[in-house]
Parts: sequence; C-alpha cells; structure tokens
Amino acid sequence: MNVVQVNSVPDYDVVAGTVYIIDGTGASAFSKKDILLVPSPSSDLEDPLRWSRWRKGYHLFLLVAYSSLMGAITNWSSVIYVVLAQVYRTTIANLSIGLALCLLMLGVANVFLIPLSNKFGRRAVYNWSLFLVLGAEIWLAKSTSVGEFQGAHVLLGIGAAPFEALVPVSVSDTYYAHERGTKLACYVFGLAFGSLVGPICAGYMVTSQGWQWIYWWGAILTGVLMVLFFFTFEETNFIRSADLHEGAQDLHVRKEDLGDPSQFKEKAIDGGQLHYTTSGPKVGDVLDTTRFRLQWSLFKLFPTPWASVLNDFWKPLKTCSLPAVIWCGINYGTCVSWLAVMGTTVAVTFAPPPYLFSNSQIGLFWIAPLIGAIIGAIYSGAVTDRFVLWMSNRNRGFREPEFRLWSCIPTAFIMPAGLMLYGIASARGLPWIVPFVGGGLVGFGLSVGGSVSMAYILDCYKEIDTMAITTIILVRNLVGFAITWAIQPWINNMGKQNAFIVVGMLSFTITGAAVIFIIFGKKMRKWTEPRYASLARQQ
Repeated sequence: MNVVQVNSVPDYDVVAGTVYIIDGTGASAFSKKDILLVPSPSSDLEDPLRWSRWRKGYHLFLLVAYSSLMGAITNWSSVIYVVLAQVYRTTIANLSIGLALCLLMLGVANVFLIPLSNKFGRRAVYNWSLFLVLGAEIWLAKSTSVGEFQGAHVLLGIGAAPFEALVPVSVSDTYYAHERGTKLACYVFGLAFGSLVGPICAGYMVTSQGWQWIYWWGAILTGVLMVLFFFTFEETNFIRSADLHEGAQDLHVRKEDLGDPSQFKEKAIDGGQLHYTTSGPKVGDVLDTTRFRLQWSLFKLFPTPWASVLNDFWKPLKTCSLPAVIWCGINYGTCVSWLAVMGTTVAVTFAPPPYLFSNSQIGLFWIAPLIGAIIGAIYSGAVTDRFVLWMSNRNRGFREPEFRLWSCIPTAFIMPAGLMLYGIASARGLPWIVPFVGGGLVGFGLSVGGSVSMAYILDCYKEIDTMAITTIILVRNLVGFAITWAIQPWINNMGKQNAFIVVGMLSFTITGAAVIFIIFGKKMRKWTEPRYASLARQQ
C-alpha cells in the first residue's frame, strides 16, 4: 500500500516514518502483547508477513548463509596477496585494483538487479546471482594472470551484488518494524562472519591445498547453496492490496488516548484515504497462511510494467535528495571500507619482520574482528531493538526512527580507536595482540554501522525501500571503490601510522554525524515528506 503521509495527531507531530507501535502506553513497563504489528499484514494468505515463525526463520537462515558465503568469497583473496603477487608476477597495488573493481560492481550492478527483482521476483535474482558467482570462482581457480584476476573479480562483483542490497529488502518483506533491527543485525553479522572467517579459512587452505583451492571451495559451496535456493527459497516480493482499509498502516491509535477521530487531518496518495483505526494485530496473534512448498520455477513474472522496470534503473538516484539516504550510504560505506583497508594491509604487515606470520597465522588475525562483530551484532540488534521499544513507550507509544541512532554514539569513538590502534601498533612493531585488539574494535564498528544504517533508512522510508537501499549500496561501494583503489599509494606516501590516524579521524566525523540526525532527523523527514510521497507514487 502506497500510504506515506499519515494522520496528523492533534497533540503529536506525526511525519513519515513515525509509527504508533506500542498500544496502551503510560505504564512504566510494557509486554510484547502491547506491540502492534507494523506494517499490518494483509488478508491474503500468501503475504510473507503472515508466515509462521519457523518458516520466516528458515528464510532468514538462507539469506544469512548466502550473505556469509558472498562476504567470504569477495574478501578472502586479500590473505594470499603475497602468494598471488608471486604467481602472477605483479604488485600488491594491481591486486588491490581487482578488489576495488569488485566493490564498484557490487554497487553498480544493484542499480539493474533490484528493479529486475520487482519484475521477476527476489528468488530469480538470487538464483542468477549464485550462477554468476559459480562461474567467477571457477575462472579465478584457473586464472594465470593478473588481468584474469581483475576480470573475474568484475564478474564476481556483478554476481554477488544482491547480498548487499537485496537481502535487507527481503528481510523487510517478511518481518515487522519491531523485529527489523534484530533481523538486519543477523544479516550484517552473517556478512561480517563470512568476510572475517573466510580469510581465516583461506590462510589454512593455501597452506594445505594450494591457492587454487580457495576458489575451488568457493565454487563447491556456491553449488551447494544453489541447490538449497532453487528448491527451498520462497518468493517474498508481494504486491499489497490497494485497499487502504486492510493494508499496512503507518499509524495505529486508540480513541481514549488521542481524542476524537473527527479532529484528525487525513492525507493520502493517489486519492486513497488513510482511515483512522482503533486496533490492529499484535505480537502473539496467530495468523492463517499457506503451507511451505518446494519450489520448481525459475522465476515468477510480476505485473510491473517494463516501462516502470526501465525507469527503475535510474530512479534510485532520485533518493539522493533525501539527506538520510546519503549519510547512511557514506556511513555504511566507510565502515566497510575501513575493514577493506585493514584487509589490504594485513598480509604485508604480518608476513615480514617483526611478526613473520605464516599464511595460516595471517588468517587468524580475522578472529579478532569476528569477536567484535559478534558483540556488535548483539548490541545493534536485540539490545538496540529493546532500547527503541523502551524509548517508544516513554514517547506515548510512538516510535521515531532516530531512536535507533543513539547506538551510533559509542561506535563513533570505538571504531576510530580501533583503526588508530591497529595502524600505530603495526607501524611501530608492537606485540601482535595490540593490532589484534584494534581489529576487534573495527569489527564491532562494522557490525553496528551496517545494521543501524539499513534499519534506520527502512524505518524512515519503508515505501521506497528498494530505491533507498539501492542508493545506499551504490554510495557505499563507490566510497569503498575509491578508498580501496587509493589506500596503497596513500599508505606509501603518508606512512601507515599517519594514514590510519587520518582514517580514524574520518571515521569519527562520519559516524558521529548521527548526532545531527538524532537532533534534526525528524525535521528533515518532515521537510522531505513531499519528495518522499512523490517517490512512493512512482513505486
């Protein structure tokens, strides 16, 4: 349902993104039974929002497994840069170009793949993605030159692109507002898990089996996941009824709390009317749905006109006029880029004196960021979701998206500290535990930055989620491409210590900008509400 602007409550300023999520507020505590299901599930039994808990859980498991594998495959080459430089007779800088091109394609490809998912379904795009990644991994395993390495990474970036933009949309397809933060944290943790465990495994593979087997194992695991996705991954693209009496609503209120409905100003899109409601489904309600079925189709055609699909290729760029979208893209992009920056320096840092690490020992470095990512996932997921509900209860039941951004304030100090600690310690040859601790802090920042950025933008602009997420990932990967491309010359010219001090300062500035949105975010949403409504009409 394309309702964006909602009823203006007499004594509360409701704008796009504001939802009434806790019913019967006023007490110092609340239970899950007080939480309304937002968006409200439709009456169609095929609605993914109506799925049972285990069915949603299995769907999320596949998405997390997919994200983990793609995260590993797109990152584990960095551990063997020294080996590959000898095999291809090239430089570390040329190998970094391959990773940079992969990051660029991860962003650009989504501009085309996300609109295609609206026409052919999410399931089809995931299956195509796995097929392309399988081809890229086989190519890498048989590559003999740095040119092939770079070309295969272009194909890899195109194939793996959906794991960055389409997975958050799939999570949003199946989960309610009060669950979204935790589920997105699971996704971001899966992404971080693969990105960090992949290099650990790669270090042992190259020692015991040879460098080619890194990519052969990537092909094998991709093939296994292809089978699971083809037969068991269900479609979640769902066109909701235009009947505004039944669709997901941005606001649920009670008469006794907010007065006479006749005082409410009604707004809508395309002539539809948002109706005042006094109740809605709540957590714990059992909803009828269809049974899980094995899947056999290659794709499912949706009634989205081809003209609309073609327009959608460039339409996400229109969301650049929304300040939250740009900031989330830059914040998420730099968080991932700082991890990539560490990745491009780990091998050349720990292989020579004073550390003299073997390939397998270099891989073990990523245990530290993994531990940080686990803590970050818990903090940005379940802990932040609970904090948001607590804030909503204090706010008379109304949830503002900016409540989620409070979790960025500690992260604005933790991630820069980790970057500086890693850079200064490794440049000065301090004991290995010191840069490892720095890596752990960076892993924490990556997990928080990714999940909070995604959840915040989905909370703000749910009706244009595919456009907003596509733009965020495009900005994210353009930032990542630029930083990864430039990092080695940057370090060569400035020195590792000074480069990482500058990186830490940039991280503090960008993540710390969350304070601006905590203070002025609601005013920005109100200011951009007409623009949001216009974009939603074009969905």
